[in-house]
Amino acid sequence: MKLLVSSGTVVTEQGPVEADVLCSDGRIRALLAPGERVAADERVDAAGQLVFPGFIDPHVHSRDPGATHKETFAHSTLGALCGGTTTLLEMPNAVPAVTDVATFERRREEHAAKAWTDFGLWGMALGPANLHEIAPLHRAGAVAVKFFWGYALDRRTKGLVYDFAAAPPDSLLLPPENGEVVEMFREVASCGGVLAAHCEDRHILARSAERLGHPIETYDDLLRARPALAEATSIAVGAQFARATGCRFHVVHMGSAAGAQVVREARAAGAPVTAETCPQYLTLTERDAERLGPALKVYPPVRSQADQDALWAAVADGTVMSVGSDHAPHLVEEKMRGFGSAPAGGLGVETLAPLMVDAMVRGRISPARLAGVLSTETARLYGLWPRKGTVRPGADADLTLVDPEGSWHVSNDRMHALNPVTTWDGWDLRGRVTASVLGGHPAMKDGEPVGERRGRFVAGDHTAGRAAVRT
Repeated sequence: MKLLVSSGTVVTEQGPVEADVLCSDGRIRALLAPGERVAADERVDAAGQLVFPGFIDPHVHSRDPGATHKETFAHSTLGALCGGTTTLLEMPNAVPAVTDVATFERRREEHAAKAWTDFGLWGMALGPANLHEIAPLHRAGAVAVKFFWGYALDRRTKGLVYDFAAAPPDSLLLPPENGEVVEMFREVASCGGVLAAHCEDRHILARSAERLGHPIETYDDLLRARPALAEATSIAVGAQFARATGCRFHVVHMGSAAGAQVVREARAAGAPVTAETCPQYLTLTERDAERLGPALKVYPPVRSQADQDALWAAVADGTVMSVGSDHAPHLVEEKMRGFGSAPAGGLGVETLAPLMVDAMVRGRISPARLAGVLSTETARLYGLWPRKGTVRPGADADLTLVDPEGSWHVSNDRMHALNPVTTWDGWDLRGRVTASVLGGHPAMKDGEPVGERRGRFVAGDHTAGRAAVRT
């Protein structure tokens, strides 16, 4: 099949280009002069629209398998597709966690049968418990490995245990000490891969909770119990380990000005450190707690307007190179338990692109920078480029179309999640993601899927990273 996306403005690494995009056999075949005559089986009219390389969400918890009463991979990929994302990267902490190649391969097969978008898989780094699996996971195609720094894990499920002091010791896999963490950095460096971490120092968190003196009851209590210092400290330690070992270290869901400054300084000093932030940190502040209640609760917490402004500055100057949703749904009744006992996380995969498009239309981010953080730089980081993240011949024919003059109303009624309750319910956004192309086929139009499921597994290839370590 030949598909022609015509009359749009293509957002490339070199800037905007007025061009038609010819796709066939799942790949981009050519960028043509507007109106150039060419045979095509199907055409998509992109007049007045921006044509981006297909958006990538690198941070998704689909809860599948293990907690499929909260979400499923079919629901999360459908939501992603309807929001304008064409590839998502699935986090490893479902049940069982992806800590070895056998689980990785089983998860790949299970998800391939349900996927509405293309998808990659993360592996989980436990420290000494699976150090020998790090290289095999990379060879199997893991896009990165994630380390939940400072958290104990349930020994059976590898699920996070936040209050591990109260849990039976024999049920826990305790957090590795820093000497063991350095060995993990060395092992990932030898693979040329990416070691990502949830950065909050457990000792600072524990002491901060003690200083609070009572259970968390309000959002202010939550902020006092989880200060930005905890995030900045873990990032600083990781940056030192990265510089010492050559390991590429990636900070996920960074939420504070303090954390952003540590990343900026580490990069300026030559450390191989990168960072991600999320729409919740770019659009919400602590003031929203009165309106949203515990639905606002995520880890690290959403903080002040000053933190939000600092994170936008970090997006603009390249300190933040990727934006992901941290989609992590829960049941409504779980989120309403209160600020102390409600689980952290919420919906995000379907609103990632619309919220960032709104920011583009409002002038907070340029189209080229939007393409970078939602596609090109994300693809480079996770070993997917140049198959993903670019509109040029030979790349996968994945495209996201955006009408800057459009608008979109966020509504729970329109969410495709299993539990469709979004933090941004009722928001009116500027700009509109109108359509997407996946593998050279129209896949979404006006927020609904088109045709059959076409999602495929895509492997991370860190050959370039291994070469950099060798040199």
